[in-house]
Amino acid sequence: MPHHGAPLLNPFGSPMLSGPDSKEQPPVNFNAKRQSENRPIVAFISGIAEGVSDIWVEKLLKTCGDINSWRRVCSADGNPQGFGFCEFKSPNDAASAIRVLSSTDGRKEGGWSLPSIKPTQQKLMIQVDFSVKELIDECQEMTNPAASAKCATDDELVQSVEGIIRELEAAVIETSQTDETKDEGGAEDDDGADNTNEHAAVNAESGDDDGEKVVSLELEEEWEKERARSKRHKRYILAAEEREQQTIAKQNERGDRIKWNAMRDLDEAEEKQHQRDDMSVMLSKWDDVQQAQMGEHSYYRDRQRWWRHRKAERAREMELDDADRRQQEREACASEKPASGTTERRDLIEALIKEIPSDPKALFEWPVKWEQVNDALIKSKIDPAVRKRLAEYLGGEGDDSSVSELSDYVVTHIREHKPPQELIDELEMVLVEEAPTFVARIWRFVVYESEAHARNVT
Repeated sequence: MPHHGAPLLNPFGSPMLSGPDSKEQPPVNFNAKRQSENRPIVAFISGIAEGVSDIWVEKLLKTCGDINSWRRVCSADGNPQGFGFCEFKSPNDAASAIRVLSSTDGRKEGGWSLPSIKPTQQKLMIQVDFSVKELIDECQEMTNPAASAKCATDDELVQSVEGIIRELEAAVIETSQTDETKDEGGAEDDDGADNTNEHAAVNAESGDDDGEKVVSLELEEEWEKERARSKRHKRYILAAEEREQQTIAKQNERGDRIKWNAMRDLDEAEEKQHQRDDMSVMLSKWDDVQQAQMGEHSYYRDRQRWWRHRKAERAREMELDDADRRQQEREACASEKPASGTTERRDLIEALIKEIPSDPKALFEWPVKWEQVNDALIKSKIDPAVRKRLAEYLGGEGDDSSVSELSDYVVTHIREHKPPQELIDELEMVLVEEAPTFVARIWRFVVYESEAHARNVT
């Protein structure tokens, strides 16, 4: 997916909340670490001598680790250049290739020069973006020593590379001898051929200049995409760890609150039980004659006054009861008499909901009425719905900065009328396996709102 428009910022936050001296370490996000360890790494390979075929380059790269692909850059006229891109299966494979093959960080003193028909001073180089280099270093630190012990050592890999270099050198010598034999047997010089060769050389030189410009643009674009992807992936990992810490803190706080409420309810129940016990004891010992003689209670001191107060309190209680009853009757009458057209509109809405498919494949093929999805609808309906759904999936609040950033990206995607599959591909780094479900829910809401406004059943 092209990275234009609003960038997809990382919505999940930071590493450890406790200091290095804390006894309790936060839970490790194994999903994020596993995703980093298995993430493909794209490296820039340069210093390939002229005449060295892709077969030999792939053989050298595969000696150091597993690769997904090797793509050599060619000029506009199809001539292979001395550089290209290799996608390693994991950061560990890329790190192994850098250590063994690269002239700057490699184990080979002075670097590797690939044999060629034409002598060259080029050294084989393997380069990655700075953020990718940090990711490789992190994965190296997380590598299990027992697992790494099973892999070939760097010295063994260097010996294997030396063997391949010797084979390549022998192949180059054999090729040069064959070319010399052909040149001796079929060489014919004439002025017409010379002029033709000169014109071809000029054209080739001009084509090389144009090709270098095209290659430079392609290289820059590819490199920028990889760097942006690496930075975004790193932010996702850090954000996921911070989100996990926030979720744990909220769960602990909720648990403490539930425990406190339970203790309060238990204390209240015990207090009520004590009051009932005290009342039972008092009533079992109650003596009207004795209480009348003592005159402590207002009933025994002045019964007429007590009765007047009681009748006034009772009248107020009956008035409040009547007011509540009348309010309930008014609400019941209002619910039994719906507004005109409400039932019909409700039926249309229910029919529209049933008409919109629930299957993601059919839903994504539904023609959205984009002319109805204007800024007003996005601001009033779609944006709040996206924020609410993201808060549910990520465990944050609607005004959380990370939720807000990711929500802005989703809304921008919808505003630009881009297909839902591209949104799934981008959100998989954040929501992992829940990305298709989230996008399907949001897309179904967008389809419903566009159809409801088009049919005037909102």
